[in-house]
Amino acid sequence: MSLYFDYNSTTPLEPEVTQAIQTAAQNHWENPSSQYGECARKQIDWSRSMLGRMIQANPDGTESSSLNKYFSDLIFTSGGTEANHSVFHTFVNLKLNAIPHIITANTEHPSVLIPLKQLHADGHIELTVVPVSHKTGIVHFEDIVAVLRPNQTVLVSVMLANNETGAISPIEEIAQGIRKWERDLPSNSLPLGRIFIHSDMAQVVGKLPINVRSLGVDYATIVGHKFYGPRIGCLFVRGLHTYGPGQWEQSMRQSIKANGDSHNHNELSDVNDQLDGVGAAPFVPLFRGGGQERGFRAGTENTPMIAGLGKAAELVVRNLDQYMEHFLAMRTLLERSLHQAFPRDGPIRVCIFGVDRCSNISICSGDSGLVNRFPHFSGRLPNTVNVTFIGPSWLNSGAILARCPQLEASRGAACHSSESNVQGSSVLRACGYSSQEARGAIRLSLGRQTTCEQIALAVTNLKRAISELLQENS
Repeated sequence: MSLYFDYNSTTPLEPEVTQAIQTAAQNHWENPSSQYGECARKQIDWSRSMLGRMIQANPDGTESSSLNKYFSDLIFTSGGTEANHSVFHTFVNLKLNAIPHIITANTEHPSVLIPLKQLHADGHIELTVVPVSHKTGIVHFEDIVAVLRPNQTVLVSVMLANNETGAISPIEEIAQGIRKWERDLPSNSLPLGRIFIHSDMAQVVGKLPINVRSLGVDYATIVGHKFYGPRIGCLFVRGLHTYGPGQWEQSMRQSIKANGDSHNHNELSDVNDQLDGVGAAPFVPLFRGGGQERGFRAGTENTPMIAGLGKAAELVVRNLDQYMEHFLAMRTLLERSLHQAFPRDGPIRVCIFGVDRCSNISICSGDSGLVNRFPHFSGRLPNTVNVTFIGPSWLNSGAILARCPQLEASRGAACHSSESNVQGSSVLRACGYSSQEARGAIRLSLGRQTTCEQIALAVTNLKRAISELLQENS
């Protein structure tokens, strides 16, 4: 019996998602761009509308039509990496007068940090990587505001929740702090009229409610396989629907030119409809070709996978509260079981992120009602337990997991797990952990199917593995 505790890495397909994919593959296989591809187009429109509802892309809250204009702010992508790259590609290719300055945090996912560092090394951008607080494990808005540069900063990219620790970033506070900073500047001080905000939200979807409008983001990355959907994704671009098909780039270039000429421009779209009081975000396609996705992402749409992504989003819209309650109950049980199995006065003790370490993490979410509805929310993803086993210097999580053949868990993000073998997770070290502490860390992430029995077996496996290690090294 395998014990899967790596749901932050990937999730299985829900049966309804599998069925949606199969049905679309059988019945909607036509090219959606063709004259006879109406059924495929309708399937894609429906999926886009479900994703829009899931992240509350519509500011007035209406959901009556799958063709709601605000849902056109979503572009389907091959996954989260493409979505993130598309945002950075945009700002590199706007042909601004100064080299664009981008800000991010030192605990971001590799699909954010690595391309940004490469763009900086190649001379395409100026990059500031802000360290997170050792007390909370998150970056605070004051730290972001402190490194903003008039006449140069164009983008801030901060993930909504960390994939290893589960720490939730105060995106709404960051957005508000940036807007306040902007208001104190002369009108000619920003290359694009304002600073834009991107957030990789891959880990939050299906675990907590998301409202991209109240969070104040301009770009949001969504990844299907993190919430029981297929391995594709989508990108939210604020105000993308205001760019007409075929004319968006000309409109955007004119807006940027107007900004440079008049020094008094605060909107990026000549047809902008004042989305939440700010202008539409720019977007330069990463892929060009056949004009799919209204010209924003070339390549024939993968209708079956898009159908599955839409179904996964529908399940989140329908069942999110139920999912959250289950995650929180299982997380509470797991953390209590770990503390009981490894007491503080024993040879090996546990340190859980957000409980024993970085416990000052604040509750910062777009939905303040979370605190009242879920009192154990605690500023972390409700399904994530990052536990460090502290003891002799030879103890490390690799050795522990090697003796737990049933337990499928990780030492950190699968995308850079080889690094963890030597120094431990770079994310944990950025949060103030020593290399030895980071080497002893295991991420246990829970899923919709996680049971009390599985938690008991997982803790038993860990306890037995550590007992064996203590005997071998005594």
